[in-house]
Amino acid sequence: MRFLDYFRSAFKNLVRHKVRTFLTIVAITIGSLSIILMVSLLVTIRQSVQDFFASMDAFTLVTVTPDPNAADSGSGLIRGDTGGSDESGKILDDTTVATLKALPHVADATPIGSGLWIKNMKLEGQDKKMWANLISYDPETKVFNMPLAAGRNLTGEDMDKIIVSTEFAKTYGSSGNPENLLGKNVVLMFQGGDIPDWGGLTPEKPLEGDDKAYWEEQQKKIIEINAEIVGVAKSSTFDSSQNYINIAWARKLMTHVRWEWQSSCSQEEQQAMKDKTYRGPEKDCSGTQVLVKNDDSAKNGYGSIILKTDDTSNIKGVSDAISKLGYGVSTAQDMLDETNNMLMAIGAVFGAIGGISLFVAAIGIINTMVMAGYERIREIGVMRACGATRKTIRRLFTFEAALLGFIGGVFGLALSYGIGKAANIIADKYASSIDLPFDKVASFPWWLIVGVLAFTTVIGLLSGLGPAVRSSRLNPVDALRYE
Repeated sequence: MRFLDYFRSAFKNLVRHKVRTFLTIVAITIGSLSIILMVSLLVTIRQSVQDFFASMDAFTLVTVTPDPNAADSGSGLIRGDTGGSDESGKILDDTTVATLKALPHVADATPIGSGLWIKNMKLEGQDKKMWANLISYDPETKVFNMPLAAGRNLTGEDMDKIIVSTEFAKTYGSSGNPENLLGKNVVLMFQGGDIPDWGGLTPEKPLEGDDKAYWEEQQKKIIEINAEIVGVAKSSTFDSSQNYINIAWARKLMTHVRWEWQSSCSQEEQQAMKDKTYRGPEKDCSGTQVLVKNDDSAKNGYGSIILKTDDTSNIKGVSDAISKLGYGVSTAQDMLDETNNMLMAIGAVFGAIGGISLFVAAIGIINTMVMAGYERIREIGVMRACGATRKTIRRLFTFEAALLGFIGGVFGLALSYGIGKAANIIADKYASSIDLPFDKVASFPWWLIVGVLAFTTVIGLLSGLGPAVRSSRLNPVDALRYE
């Protein structure tokens, strides 16, 4: 028999029992639908993450932290919350930046600031406040390309400018039109007795003596500093709440002006007087309050340093060299691998659900083909009497079962494509309003389409093998006498 003959025979036999065929195809469709949507979603998310990293040229970047044991915490590519020394007393400072920048295959480097403690931030003229997540970097370097939804990137002269996050734009109703925020001011609210060294601000001079009420009042005071919005960051797959400022301005804000008591006597002299062991000339150690500046950025160091390599192929060598220096290292590829592992775990759960559905569908195909074998015993006897071989009978039944699987796969793909297109339209329309870092949630590469059709067809074929072999072994004489 020709291929077309097998197809006609299988299609005719399936149409003969419409309800049974329909229910079997529905089971296959449900199983294939769950697997297709799961794979499509995971592929889209992975590609979106990869595209986002590529848009920042992140696959040439290496993030350096002071603690080698904290490099795998997965807190993001740009990390500014790990400032200060590690257990060995190491800090990341300008000397460290220069040392790392001098390594082979390192094209540029920028420090990422840490320790800039701001209570809240808000849009000027608004009452609603939000948590201030500020990252500072050196915009004069060519380390990474900051993807923007509106406006421009920072420059080295931007001492009171800010790039706000997509979360900020969403909070103040500008997700769909971020350009409306450009030129407006963000109010940064500092709390405590320490005043940032900016704008000529000075704290109120304390009263003479230890006035507890005065110091408690100072700690409650809110200092407001304005920053002009020059850009709105594009939504990040990992963190859509990060706002960015020039690290030179961050150093100014981290240099605090405070009143301190300075005695005219040294600490040794004061201690000796306290212990009544002082033997020098009589001195007045009362002292006076003086205004001093404390550079916290120099004390704590940077949160991290981001290096740009001259080529992606040199990432491994640069990372190994930094690790030997005793620093923590992470790369975009590390985070992409972590994302893939997470997606694989999610995929395993959805795959198990889809697998159960396909297993039930396979049982349905077996049942359908067994029933077809019983109902067509006389037909098989006539075919055998007319010269059909056992191989021909087996092929007829296996082709029929494979056709069931193929049709179920086609319907599963069609439904998945429709659901995916609808989801993409919704995602494209509401991506900014619901803070999605990508504008589509489903894609259907050619290998997924071919793979699903081949998979469901093979499941149908394998499910029909048993009933096909059983039907081919019928004795033609017994089959013709069957009532």
